[in-house]
Amino acid sequence: MGAQAQTVEVLEAGVSSMVGVLAWEIELAGARCMKLDTLVGELMHILPLEHREKLVEGMHTVDLLGQQLTALSTFARNLSGEIPETLMAPVQDALGDITLGALADRMFSALGGEEKGLNDGDEAGDLDLF
Repeated sequence: MGAQAQTVEVLEAGVSSMVGVLAWEIELAGARCMKLDTLVGELMHILPLEHREKLVEGMHTVDLLGQQLTALSTFARNLSGEIPETLMAPVQDALGDITLGALADRMFSALGGEEKGLNDGDEAGDLDLF
């Protein structure tokens, strides 16, 4: 039997769409940051007074992170609207380097690839064990 050449399809996506997907993921990270900020705020009331100052410092850091994510998302959304729809780029290799499976799957499918179902069911989520 002769060897058959395999065609490997490389996923390409519009740069505008890519930046829009990136903005969405930054917004999701920002929402998770707000959830963390709320949790830290709730924990403030159960800590002894001598430990609250350290927690307040952490709350300020989380708040700053949330503001930074919001600003980055706004920048990416605005940039996405300015990029011509015809500008394309290969995304498969870059997506392959993302170690959070659910994140990579969301982005891959949002950019036209086939979803692997990593965002379905009770096991869904971004988990990177090290």
